[in-house]
Amino acid sequence: MRQAEFKFCARRSRQQRVSQRRNVLLWDAAITKRTQERYVEGLRQLKPHLKKIKSSKDLDEAVSEWIQLSWEKGDSLHIVNDGLCGLQHYYPWVKHKIPLSWRLFRVWRKVEAPNRAPPLTKEIVDSFVMYAIAHRDLSFAAMMVLGFYGLLRTGELMQIRPSDILVGRRAAVISLKDTKSGLRNAAHETVSITEDLALEILRAAISESASNNFQKVPLWSKSPQCFRNAFRRHCSMFHLQAHNFRPYSLRRGGATAIFQQSGSMELALLKGRWTSTKVAKIYLADGLSYLPGLTYSVDARKQLSKWSVNNQLKTDRDRGRGE
Repeated sequence: MRQAEFKFCARRSRQQRVSQRRNVLLWDAAITKRTQERYVEGLRQLKPHLKKIKSSKDLDEAVSEWIQLSWEKGDSLHIVNDGLCGLQHYYPWVKHKIPLSWRLFRVWRKVEAPNRAPPLTKEIVDSFVMYAIAHRDLSFAAMMVLGFYGLLRTGELMQIRPSDILVGRRAAVISLKDTKSGLRNAAHETVSITEDLALEILRAAISESASNNFQKVPLWSKSPQCFRNAFRRHCSMFHLQAHNFRPYSLRRGGATAIFQQSGSMELALLKGRWTSTKVAKIYLADGLSYLPGLTYSVDARKQLSKWSVNNQLKTDRDRGRGE
């Protein structure tokens, strides 16, 4: 059952409550659909190693052996994490029965730093946006400003519809549904954006969607893979492949930029909707440490200069005089 489809306010009458709860399993509603998929995949890889156990006493040893084998095979840590979390989610009785397995997981995480997405900078994002606009790709430009200035996660970007965005003179408010912290607190979340360029892009994207009567259709109507491909094409066009930027670099870059400008960890944490101060500090410190070593090739610098906001505005003014 797809949990994300079921979020509603309690009704007053018993009959109404029975009706709206029909076909909704509470256990499925505990986690998002995406998390369910990850847990199932992790369990699929773990399951063959559990066939030989004869009692719960053998469980920890079997899971520990799987973790060690995954380490030797070169698997990613997130697979092990999903397997362990999935095991405890779908079989709650195993909690506290696999201490060695969790200890091995923590050791792995300690000795092998995660391959985090490096943060994008405002200069790069704005240049991507101007290039996308010039090539009539307004939906990609909207994804860029929502991810960077709104600090949205990649999955959240794919769900945003024009009807979820309210753009005013000085700010835009985006209503988010089925977010990680929102599901945890049984409430919708909102983010605001005040950047002038972002407001113009969002107004244009909403207007274009309205003209086609697509207000209820996600701004990015293609697949997530198509978005990743478009992102890679832009990185290639700007000669930035060596930096290994990924779509999540938008959120990390936006948070890093806020912290740089304001010096406020609390503001960045609030804007990014992190529930853990510890996690936010790690992300921001890691992002800031990356920036001093961020250098561009000659070709990259030429492209960034060519498609900068100021240069594009100057080009537009020159064209206007010529006409």
